[in-house]
Amino acid sequence: MSLYTNDQNFTPAAADTMNHILASASVQAALAEWCLGSEATPVEQAGKYRIARTTTTGTTPAGSTTVVKVNTMGPAAACTAGGGGYTTEPTVGDIFQTIPVHQKATFRWVAYPGREFRSAPTANNGVAVI
Repeated sequence: MSLYTNDQNFTPAAADTMNHILASASVQAALAEWCLGSEATPVEQAGKYRIARTTTTGTTPAGSTTVVKVNTMGPAAACTAGGGGYTTEPTVGDIFQTIPVHQKATFRWVAYPGREFRSAPTANNGVAVI
């Protein structure tokens, strides 16, 4: 299995898709690990984040990111990633996980091998952090 990474930094609004991994018609997108933290001046508040399967791409993400290979010998990425500031948000399907995180905390999730969050293997479907 090939692994890739991307990084997304922006100020989210309520229900804003922060990071969106999009599949292609022949490749299933999967989320194996993610980390969440805040660079803002810390205050006593928390946010609620969701990992979800999506069924549309959304339109015009402001924060398109570059997908980087973890293993330089791996093939080119067959999925794309973006997020932050969509004109129209992607359509949310199944919710895999909901995580409340205090702003002063950092949260890291790592899938047990074979237990990654996966999209449907269909064009314009994906996995998002919302």
